[in-house]
Amino acid sequence: MLFSFTAIQMMITAQGFLTFELTGTATSLGLVSLGWGIPQLLFTLVGGVAADRLHKRWLTVISQSVMAITSAGLAVLIQTDLITVWYVFVMALITGTVFAFNVPARQAWIPELVGEEKLMNAVALNTTAFTSTGIIGPALAGGLIAVPFVGLTGVYYLMAGGYAMSAVLLARIPGGAPSETTEREPPLQAMFDGVRYVRNHRFLPTLILMGFVPIVLGMPYRTFFPVFVDDVYGAGPVALGMMGLFMAIGALAGSLGVASLTNRSKRAQIQIVGGVGFGVALVLFAAAPVLWMGLLALVLVGLASNGYWALNNTMVLGASDPAYFGRVMSIYMLSWSVMPFVALPQSALADSIGVQWMMGGVGILLIVVLLAIVLVLPGYRRLLAHDADGFGEPASSAAQA
Repeated sequence: MLFSFTAIQMMITAQGFLTFELTGTATSLGLVSLGWGIPQLLFTLVGGVAADRLHKRWLTVISQSVMAITSAGLAVLIQTDLITVWYVFVMALITGTVFAFNVPARQAWIPELVGEEKLMNAVALNTTAFTSTGIIGPALAGGLIAVPFVGLTGVYYLMAGGYAMSAVLLARIPGGAPSETTEREPPLQAMFDGVRYVRNHRFLPTLILMGFVPIVLGMPYRTFFPVFVDDVYGAGPVALGMMGLFMAIGALAGSLGVASLTNRSKRAQIQIVGGVGFGVALVLFAAAPVLWMGLLALVLVGLASNGYWALNNTMVLGASDPAYFGRVMSIYMLSWSVMPFVALPQSALADSIGVQWMMGGVGILLIVVLLAIVLVLPGYRRLLAHDADGFGEPASSAAQA
């Protein structure tokens, strides 16, 4: 996945730069993000059912192959000067559809490969792999965009190669086949069964909500890097790569910190500290008037956000029955589907009141909502009680109310 993760990190940087170059507005960045979110919102639950019923390895391999073809297609459009923002939007639609099937299958495959005892470390290390490529990907994309004989065309061809290499290597990994004992209920019934399983769980709804809020409200911050570079810092594509680089350095530290935790760690308490810290870091980033201060703030943003995300991801899987891994992860990943719908009004606000004021308001709202969840929802108290006993018990024994 290192090849694929690097390509994804490059795509985030290159897509934002391309969209802003074509239109010059923050709203267009939100529209392209919406193209990513619409198919994920429609198909993620279907992808969860597919992950529990079909071969996870081949779902992942096929999705990586489609990503390679999509990136190569965009490269050709840029090279022939036929590219428009609507082509970028259509490619985002295809990418979002692919991810709706890719992510649940890949996440549900991890417990099968490593077992329950090492699940937390494996999920955190998988997140570490993603964030560590964030050190290379954005810097590589930003640097190559600035090279005249490479530019955006070369970046997209390189991304296509990364996805293709990932597909080849993933095809060699064992496992991923659906269980022969899995009950073959109708797909729609299986989807609703997964929703009922989550709804009736003692604290999974609270865990998923706690993952939902920071992702939906806070994670669109990367969408606005090109606006900060142009409107706040007055810099170029190299600065765009540096922003991704410094964010990834902090993210790597956060993910490694989670990987070092044990089942006896007070993870629920660590999680809320990380979530509030994410909001505070976004406020500091928004308030930074110059590039070097923004880069330092982004280290904190990456540290808090990815540490929080890795920990929440681990706790969700650790509390779930293996038969429902794919469907639980698809419900959890709906937050990434909803995120672009929030990014669109955020981008409109950035155009109207300024990107710094918008980002600072997002950070404050994130802190308020997370604290409200902690203080009001009884599921969080049940989560604290279960955390005190350790998440190491078999997931199925903790599953039902």
